[in-house]
Amino acid sequence: MKKFLYSALCATIVFLSVFGFTGCDTDEKDTGYVTLVGVTAAEVGVREDIDYFIMPEPAASTKVNAIETLKFSGNLQKIYGGESGYPQAVVVAKSNLISEYSFISDFIAELEKGKEWLLSDKVSSNEIVDAVKNHLSEGMTPTFNAKNLSKAVIENCSVDFVYSSDCKSEILGFMQILNRVSETPFGTPEESFFKADKNFGSATYGGKVRVYAPDGAPALGIANLLSENKSFGGAEFEYKVVDAQTIQSYVANTDENKNADICVLPVNVAVKLLGKGDIYKLLGTLTHGNLFMLSNSGEEITQNNLQTLKGKKVGIVNIAQVPGLTFKAFLKNNDIAYTELK
Repeated sequence: MKKFLYSALCATIVFLSVFGFTGCDTDEKDTGYVTLVGVTAAEVGVREDIDYFIMPEPAASTKVNAIETLKFSGNLQKIYGGESGYPQAVVVAKSNLISEYSFISDFIAELEKGKEWLLSDKVSSNEIVDAVKNHLSEGMTPTFNAKNLSKAVIENCSVDFVYSSDCKSEILGFMQILNRVSETPFGTPEESFFKADKNFGSATYGGKVRVYAPDGAPALGIANLLSENKSFGGAEFEYKVVDAQTIQSYVANTDENKNADICVLPVNVAVKLLGKGDIYKLLGTLTHGNLFMLSNSGEEITQNNLQTLKGKKVGIVNIAQVPGLTFKAFLKNNDIAYTELK
């Protein structure tokens, strides 16, 4: 009787695991759900009990190059939705700057050239690395270096600026999914958060414009701006690349004069902190996801065979942050149950 009750309890918990509950340990491997495990970067490719690992570029390529048996097994960008994929980093600007000054349109035009500049044969990896490195906060170790920043890695970082009105539906859809898997929902952006047209102010701005971006793929998205310290419309631009863990602090000061004028943020953070659109508005999506699946088996996971993950154990670097939430959203969106080992 006790064995029957224990089995029934575990079955119930597995069913509820889709909503973030932790499952039971059993002797038999249950093939009805995916088991998620938080891992460190050092454990990727090394832990033998993990079937697949999830981590971002360029760390993913660095790992594959360092461990002979480790291979790429899936691109979460393509699994989610091909070229459009899921929005990751977005660019916001203070609402008053957008409505009053002309430099915003020139800044956006330069963002739209970012992908082409990064992939140009005329631009070397050293130039890109130096552009970012020269704007890093003091004491930071850069994510990219000349050895790990190949053209393939750049493409994997999915840099491609999409204007606010054109990415609105994808952001709304993705946030709806993220809210379903997060223990603390991020909310839904209001209509006023999105810049609906490309009509900007006409005044000349004579002050300083502070632009902040987290290191990694988001910094690549503005590397063409960083390379020449580009300024527009009479304004003086100041660019800073900061630790990703601190980026939200640059839009959350109670003293608005201490906040960034333009900031690159994870989409969920932008929506949670700025989704009303009163202080900042969305200019557009800058990157569209750089998470990859790795495995020692080399078995490729695609949208068509995602169900094969059932019964497998997936290790996620930063499981409590965007990587973990994103993968949970993928599973939820494809009606695949999961449990998370605490």
